[in-house]
Amino acid sequence: MHGILRMGVVPMILGAALLAGCATRDDLRNTQAVADMARAQAEQARATADQAIAAAQAAAQRADQANTASQQAQQAANTAHTDAQSAAAAAQQAHDDVVAAEQRAEAERAAAAEAAERAAPRRTRLARGERG
Repeated sequence: MHGILRMGVVPMILGAALLAGCATRDDLRNTQAVADMARAQAEQARATADQAIAAAQAAAQRADQANTASQQAQQAANTAHTDAQSAAAAAQQAHDDVVAAEQRAEAERAAAAEAAERAAPRRTRLARGERG
């Protein structure tokens, strides 16, 4: 921007003032002062634009970091969900195993009671005076 002003606009202003024929040294100084102010404003605009670009780059970097953190959080949530499902399945399997073991134990107790009943001799009660 600065180069454009120096190489294009300022010489045109000075040239136009000289061609008009009525330019004095004060007019040229005033024209030079205006051109200098225009250059200063252009440099300030450039500095402001550079700051805006830097701010935009910083914002983009923060957005990228937030996106990365979001993806990591999503992965952690997916892992936690999978782990919870696995734990629920394991708990259900353990419950089923306990129920099956209780059923086997009950069946074994019943079988043992039946076997003990068969193995024990039966005593018959005899009435008084009867011999057995």
